[in-house]
Amino acid sequence: MEQITILARVFGSLFYYPLTHTNNLELVKAMDNSDEESLFSGLAQRMALDGEIALATDFQQLFEGMDVMPAPPWGSVYLDREQVIFGDSLLRYREFLAQQQMALDTGMREPEDQFGLMLLALANLIEQQQHEAAKALLEQHLLPWAYRYLELVEKSAKTKTYQYLAIAMQQWLRYLQQELVLTPADMKVYF
Repeated sequence: MEQITILARVFGSLFYYPLTHTNNLELVKAMDNSDEESLFSGLAQRMALDGEIALATDFQQLFEGMDVMPAPPWGSVYLDREQVIFGDSLLRYREFLAQQQMALDTGMREPEDQFGLMLLALANLIEQQQHEAAKALLEQHLLPWAYRYLELVEKSAKTKTYQYLAIAMQQWLRYLQQELVLTPADMKVYF
């Protein structure tokens, strides 16, 4: 479970903060200096080839939105008929977090069902030995929409780096599903 916690934290950071954020730059540098082959091998090279400006532009388009947002990172956009943030699925997720006595406060008024934030919440639950809650987070709140979201990130990203991260994240989620014997809730995805 320790490796799952680490990867949830790494992916959470990479999908929440810009890749040019200090924490992510340090993560990528540490992974690049590692001798072992991992999902993140070559990430620093991809980032260097794409360049800081392209990565920042891609992050803004994919995670913050400019005009049209091709891959919104919030679960309620996918799981609510109206395709809005702060929808019913977010309210269910907030209730779930409250039951776990977990409060996510980023200092900004933003939905807690942001993909990267959910991965960071997953890491916290596992660290607190709340394995059933971690499983519920995955099955009920993240996996029902995650693959569609990652498919849109991969398709919409202008940089090889974000395309690669979407593919690596899909592979890791499939591994988790198999390893932890997870059955995602059968929910209609509207986006």
